[in-house]
Amino acid sequence: MAETTYRIQAPASLPVTTEFSPRALRMFLLLVLAGSAFVVSGLALDSPRIWPNLLLAGFYVVGIGLAAGFLVAVSYISNAGWLTAIRRVPEAMASNVYVGGLWMIMLLAGVHSLYEWSHTETVAADALLQKKEFWLNVPFFSVRTIAYAVLWSLFTYLLVHTSRLQDETGEVTLTLRNRAIAAVFTVVFTLTFWIASMDWIMSLEPHWYSTIFGIYNFSGTFTSGVAAVTVAVIALRRRGYLKEFVRDDHLHDLGKLLFAFSTFWMYIWFSQYLLIWYANIPEETAYFLKRETAGWGTFTILVLLFNWVIPFIALMPRSAKRSEGVLLRVSIVVLVGHWIDLFWMILPTFMPGSPSFSIWELGPIVLAAGLVCLVTVRSLTRARLIPVNDPMLLESLTYHS
Repeated sequence: MAETTYRIQAPASLPVTTEFSPRALRMFLLLVLAGSAFVVSGLALDSPRIWPNLLLAGFYVVGIGLAAGFLVAVSYISNAGWLTAIRRVPEAMASNVYVGGLWMIMLLAGVHSLYEWSHTETVAADALLQKKEFWLNVPFFSVRTIAYAVLWSLFTYLLVHTSRLQDETGEVTLTLRNRAIAAVFTVVFTLTFWIASMDWIMSLEPHWYSTIFGIYNFSGTFTSGVAAVTVAVIALRRRGYLKEFVRDDHLHDLGKLLFAFSTFWMYIWFSQYLLIWYANIPEETAYFLKRETAGWGTFTILVLLFNWVIPFIALMPRSAKRSEGVLLRVSIVVLVGHWIDLFWMILPTFMPGSPSFSIWELGPIVLAAGLVCLVTVRSLTRARLIPVNDPMLLESLTYHS
């Protein structure tokens, strides 16, 4: 059977690439420079405080890129044509995998400041750490970190490159190629991200363990990734770039994803908490006891409010999922909530008393926000904003949910 190539040309008014004002690019670059200045100062003046915040920010950045890449991969595997009109947004956002992966590799310089298992004298005096030494040792940890970054970067590059190549050739076979790449990436991502979250975050407290910690981090990361894509789509739509192509139906489906995965995150959070509370094993309960005392209990409440309660209540009506204003506000709440969640997971190890906030927490946040915006915008300018030769584009442009 002969293959048919569908070509749907964008209107003449749509430029080949999307141009953003130099002022916006300068603002993002300024954020990067300001954040970098804070980070360098923190490393010089208070390195024990800055390293965990760099870990938080780096994990956030690589997570945004991975979640966006995973969204693209799932759309190919599931034949989700509705996403085609806005697919260039998560594709551009997936470029943060390169930056985030490099960030996590650079964090290897602070491994001794972050992880107690990296000190030979500590391991020699701890029988449990000796049993875990085959996995938790600096050389193997470093190799795994580099491997994660390389694998994730390779697959996201292949997905995005093949998609953009279709703009030039219009070959349907490229969609089939990306479907195969997406299938492999989904398996690789699922396994490696699970292990990476345990390596980078759970091993901060190597005496504690949770068998669902990986999927807990996946649920939070993917939810924040959907929120980031939603914010970008709405911002581009309001500025006129996607106004002709993005319907309320597209927003509705993004809202449904946000609603569903925030609830999934809550399900995993509650499952982890309930099992540990019910078993009441000292080695496990110590994790939550630390996070419910000395002021950290407030953070526990904020984690639940920002990551589930507010999104669940706000997005329950159908009309809310189709409202730019509501969806934008809820997405920002989820993005802030993911930062609170990571802060709640990482910082209690380094703040045994009450939580505190200073410029050393602010610097990595500013740097991460600036990098994500700058990398995403730069990536958007390097390809058509609409995949004009994708065979699923007509379905997306006429989509009704």
